Amino acid sequence: MDVLDFARAISMRRNSTPIADVFDAKYGQNQKCWWTCQREHLTVWCLHQPTNGVKGFRHQPNSSARWMYYHFRRPETLLWLAESLGEDPALLAELAEQMAQSDYPRNLTILRERIPFDRILELLDTADT
Repeated sequence: MDVLDFARAISMRRNSTPIADVFDAKYGQNQKCWWTCQREHLTVWCLHQPTNGVKGFRHQPNSSARWMYYHFRRPETLLWLAESLGEDPALLAELAEQMAQSDYPRNLTILRERIPFDRILELLDTADT
C-alpha cells in the first residue's frame, strides 16, 4: 500500500483509544512532541515519507506503508493505530502489559510480532471510521 493512501485511510480514525491512551500517558514520548494526538503523529509522519523528511528527522524518501510501519519507532503510536482500527481489546491489553515490562526497542518487536502489517491491512479493510 502506498504510504500516502495509508495516510488518507488513517487520517479520520477515531481518537478514542483507552488502552493506547493509558500506555501513551505512562510510557509514551513526553518531550519534543509537536503533535496533539497519535492520529496526527502518524498521519503527518506518513505524509512526509515520500520526502527527505524534516529538520532533525531526515530520511530517504519512501512510498511504502509497509516499510514505514516496520521502521516507525514509537510503540504508543502503533498501539493507537491497532486500537483505532478495532483490534481485539484483550490482545491490545496483553501487548500493552508486555511492552510495559520490556524496554525500547524490544516493545516494538513485541507489538509487530503479534500485529504485523498484514493484520493492519486486514483491520483497515474492515474498520469503521
